[in-house]
Amino acid sequence: MSSSHPKYYLDADDLNLLVEVLTAAGFYGTTAKADPSGRKAATRFLMAALENGINSRELLAAALLERGSASKGEHQTPAQTKAEAIDRWDDEGGAVSSVPAKLPS
Repeated sequence: MSSSHPKYYLDADDLNLLVEVLTAAGFYGTTAKADPSGRKAATRFLMAALENGINSRELLAAALLERGSASKGEHQTPAQTKAEAIDRWDDEGGAVSSVPAKLPS
């Protein structure tokens, strides 16, 4: 099996970058609630992106968010899922306004 890309080996900086992006997306950390298979799939996705030359935090994070948005929720990050739930709750009247309502005079 041949590849158009030369062998790419992850170094310590690449691994730190992966962890930072995955943590910001909600896959790692003390409050992470991602299932192991989702975390593994996201890690593989980001590793492939690194192998293809995407090596900045911003571009990797954007690629991960785009992946979640394009898949109709199947590959959403935990951060995307949480934001979507909060938006839905807010739209349904769950948020209480901090400005008191004025009574008619």
